[in-house]
Formats: sequence, C-alpha cells, structure tokens
Amino acid sequence: MFLLMAADAALAQFRPLRFDDEFSVQRQSCAEGSNPGACWKDRPIADHIADHMRLSLGGDLRLRYEHTGNPRYGLDPQDRRGVAMVRGSVFTDLRLDEHWRGFAQLASSRTNGRTAGPSPVDEDRLDPTNLFVEWRSATQGDDGIGMRVGIQELQFGSGRAIDAREGPNVRRSFDAVRAYSTSGPWRVDAFAAKPRLNRLGSFDDARSQTQSLRGVYATRSAGVTSLDVYALHFEDTAARYVQGVAHERRWSLGTRVFGSHDAWNWNWEFAAQGGKFGDADIRAWSLATDTGYSFGDVPGKLRAALLVAIASGDKDPGDDRLETLNPIYPRGNYFGDEATLGPRNFFNIHPALTLQPSPAVQLTAGVDFFWRYSTRDGVYAPNGMLIRPAGDSRARHVATIASIATTRTLAPRWSSSAVVAYARPGAFLRETGATDALSFLSLSLQYRF
Repeated sequence: MFLLMAADAALAQFRPLRFDDEFSVQRQSCAEGSNPGACWKDRPIADHIADHMRLSLGGDLRLRYEHTGNPRYGLDPQDRRGVAMVRGSVFTDLRLDEHWRGFAQLASSRTNGRTAGPSPVDEDRLDPTNLFVEWRSATQGDDGIGMRVGIQELQFGSGRAIDAREGPNVRRSFDAVRAYSTSGPWRVDAFAAKPRLNRLGSFDDARSQTQSLRGVYATRSAGVTSLDVYALHFEDTAARYVQGVAHERRWSLGTRVFGSHDAWNWNWEFAAQGGKFGDADIRAWSLATDTGYSFGDVPGKLRAALLVAIASGDKDPGDDRLETLNPIYPRGNYFGDEATLGPRNFFNIHPALTLQPSPAVQLTAGVDFFWRYSTRDGVYAPNGMLIRPAGDSRARHVATIASIATTRTLAPRWSSSAVVAYARPGAFLRETGATDALSFLSLSLQYRF
C-alpha cells in the first residue's frame, strides 16, 4: 500500500504543462535517495552561484496503440492492424535568480499504420513545443506580475476553449505573449497568440497566417466554490462553415463555477459569442455541466456523475446570422478518447461512474447520448471540420457512445491506460450515409521524468 501511495504522489508532481512542475519539490526525492533522476531538478550550476542559477532537466515518453473499427462511422478508410504512436519530449529549465527564466522543450511524434497517412495531429518529427523567456517580479507562489514571450502551450480552466490537446499524438502550441498577475486568491492572464501549424518534418512548424487569439482569463481559487471569468477574441480570415468561407471575427464571454462541498462536486461553464462572419452577425452560446456525488460509505471511492452540455447550431444557413458555436481551441478528446464528435451544434446527456479500487487504479464507465441542437446544421469533428452536412435529414439523434476506461500507476513516473468504446450511429448519421457502428480500443504507456 505504501508503494502505491508513493507512486501516486510521484505522478502528482508532474503537471499537464511541464513548465508548471514544482522542480524544487521533485528534487526532495534526490535528497532522500529514492530517485537519482530528480538530482537533475533545480540543480545549481556551480557552487559559488548556487542561489543565482539553477537548471532542471526532464521529459516524457508515451507509447500508444489505437484500433478503430469503421473510422468516422464507415466514411474513412479502415486501418488494417491499427495505429502505433510514439510521442517523446525533453526539456530544460534554466533559472537566473528569482526573476528570469528560460524554458525549452523539444517533442517528436511518430505514427505508423494509418491507411490514409498521418494527419497533422498524428505526426511531427521534431519541433519545439515550448521555447520562451519569462520574467516575474517575485518567486513562484507569491503575489506579483510576470511576462512570458515565445513558443508556449496554453491551457485554461477545463480546456473547453483553450487546451494543449493532450489526447492526440501532437500537442498544440502557440506563438504568444502572455502577461499575468497574482494577488491573493486571484490570478489574471492576458495574452495575444497565434497557433503553430503542425507539419510532418523537422523544425518546419510555423505560426498561422490566418488565425489569431487574444484574451483575458481570470481565476479566483478560494473557499467551497472557485470562479473563472474570461473574454476572448478569435479571428480567422478563412473560416469555413455550412454558410461558406469568410472572414470570422468572434468574441467570447464566459464564466466557469467549480468546487466541492461534502460529497458533492461540480464544474459548470457558460459562454456567449458574438461578432461577424463576413457580413453575417454571429450569435452563439454553450453550456457545459459536470455534477458528481461521491459515496463515502461505498468501497472504492465511487463517484456518480451527470454531464449535460449544449452548444448552439445554425438555424438557417441562408440567412444573415451564424449561430454555430466555435469552441476555438478545445481539448482534442472533448467527449472521449474515440474523438469522433466535436463541440458544435449538439446537446448531450452523459451519465458516468468512476471507481478507485486502490490508490493506483481508477475505472470509469459512461454512456453518451448525442443529438443535434439545430436540424439545419451539420455534425462536426473535434478539429471543427464538417463531418456530415444537414442535407435533407431532420433527425436529431447523432450517436450513442458507450465507453470503459482504466488508468493505473505502475510505479513512480510510470502510468498506463486502456479505453474501449462502442458508438452506434443515430438516425441522422444513418440518413446521411454514415451507417456503420464504430468500435475503438486504445492502450497507452507513459513515462515521465
């Protein structure tokens, strides 16, 4: 039991964005002799300047196998034996006194077995995912201000609008300038960014020439309930919807309320969008809720949850108004690891159960019932591409997806996961030509250091 708890605690030291790791905390296991690799965390460059210059090294490796039966419900070519993926990265973090920092992270992603060839989120042979310089007025955790300039991953809140896209083989990065301020329970970030375009080769990624994002994101973490509020402005000079292709200028105002009390926990988010798509007005909105209850008297830390979400769709592609939500840069596996459907023009109901039979093992099972919000709009992929246009179908039911997932901490710094999903197409997909049931299996092994 002690080994499992230690392994779980070790993995908790690794953050989704590795530049957020607490390197000084990780170094404690070096002093204890339990992890010699941690001696390369928060390491003094030289004894006489130990307090002024410190170096941290690290990285991760993920091996993943996926097999999808009838990809995109039979619309895409069938992979013969599934797809093998490898993603690895190494990083270095250099601190100069308590104010200056440089962070560089190189990543390589390879894929083999895709019949149609690797997609932009499958393969990127070698490119920086983070390469920035940062200045801050105070040590980490204290009140103050700071600024980060360069290539960097961005992730805010639950990743419903801006996320580093952990699920796919290639993560998402931006060319960005990010300023932040912390004061008591508040943190406020202001940023201007352009997404990096993933290309298959080495050192060939480039910033997008058509898309840009600016915004302010504020978080208050205190008490039973925490709060996020944000304002974002997204621009795409070549945006594509059912209405056509035009210059999109879209603002989003959103808020997220999350927290826990006794056995209850919640994560609710609402966003409203406006702006222009060519000459058309944009009017869109979304609501996402996750409400759970943990049964303290049941072995295994059983949690029952109900997720309900809605995203607006366009009611009339021929009028002068666009009502389709743009989630901007959401997480790649928004509804699940099978990653077949994206958060536009939908409403869904998703009951789920989570069980933790030991500190090192977690099991999750759920069923997702997925419908169209507007019968005049189509169904979209996670990357925003249109899967099926509305056509003549007025059916709402898109698919029902059942899934079971397990994650396991094998040892300190090692973890594994497995996901099995089955998706039956609803009336809308069947009426528009996507008639095959989809099956999905993924097996992953990850090492962090």
